[in-house]
Amino acid sequence: MSTDPTLSDLLKLSARTSTFVSIDVVGSTTLKQGEVEQDIVYTFLAYHKQVTDSAYTHHGEVIHISGDGVMCRFQKALDAAAMAETLLNSLTAFNKKQNRLRGEFRLRLGVHTGEVLEHEAQSAGRWISKTLDIAAKLQQAAEANHAYLSEATVAQIPDSEKRFRRIGWNAALQVNMYSLGSHLASVKTTRQLPHAARILIVDAEPEDQLVLRKAFFGRPYELFGVFSQNQATIPLTAWKPHVIFTSLDLPWETGWEFLRSLRADPELSATPVIASSRQTTSDPIQRSFRLGANGYLRKPFDLTQTLKRVDMVLREFYL
Repeated sequence: MSTDPTLSDLLKLSARTSTFVSIDVVGSTTLKQGEVEQDIVYTFLAYHKQVTDSAYTHHGEVIHISGDGVMCRFQKALDAAAMAETLLNSLTAFNKKQNRLRGEFRLRLGVHTGEVLEHEAQSAGRWISKTLDIAAKLQQAAEANHAYLSEATVAQIPDSEKRFRRIGWNAALQVNMYSLGSHLASVKTTRQLPHAARILIVDAEPEDQLVLRKAFFGRPYELFGVFSQNQATIPLTAWKPHVIFTSLDLPWETGWEFLRSLRADPELSATPVIASSRQTTSDPIQRSFRLGANGYLRKPFDLTQTLKRVDMVLREFYL
């Protein structure tokens, strides 16, 4: 069956003016080299969430994600510029709290306003548009941690001469370009590591619990071990752990149910969770992070990686 546009499709097209923000991670391939798979997955999922939340906060929407590249759409140029500024200024906090890779996340953004033809029953991404192309080209031309905006966008923003730096004419794109840079302000630390971190271990295998207890022996942790989701109820409410260490291999898929329930509980949703499993594919890593896990370990446990993961999660949440 042909998917080519028909005359009927073309008759249903309507023109609409929008502002598009194209976002890309600088040197993403280099960032990933030599890194642990779960750290790559966690960091890039956190980055996608940061972009999506920022777009929605500023009354926009994400229309396309491809790898580390994201395209957002806004009805108002002012909202698009505000989103770009917010995203750039959140980089320091992101690199401190959510980036688990050795290299820092740096972004390039391109912002352009123009007309696109939309089908009443399809998303804008289905149709080729010069407006989206220009936004992407501006992003490619931008300096690291800067947004490049077209004159068509800047002209719709009040006090633009105070907010943006004029770069000049881009002959290839036939547009004047303006720059918005990040302040990269330092983030004040208001939290501290708990003196003796309480770790709740939920694992049906006594051997795995024993390995974890050996790994944590002699370190400033208090441990409480249970063998099922039901047994975890009392220590979760009365003991209030700083970290929950749970196996996803609990009988009858209850490991996944337990993870979902932790993230649905208002009292526990902010407590960091480290998941573990004997599955060897990347699927459980991505699935666990999408359900809200903050760390992942494969069984049998590597003691060095286990300690590193716990220390990392504690620092991210309590420093």
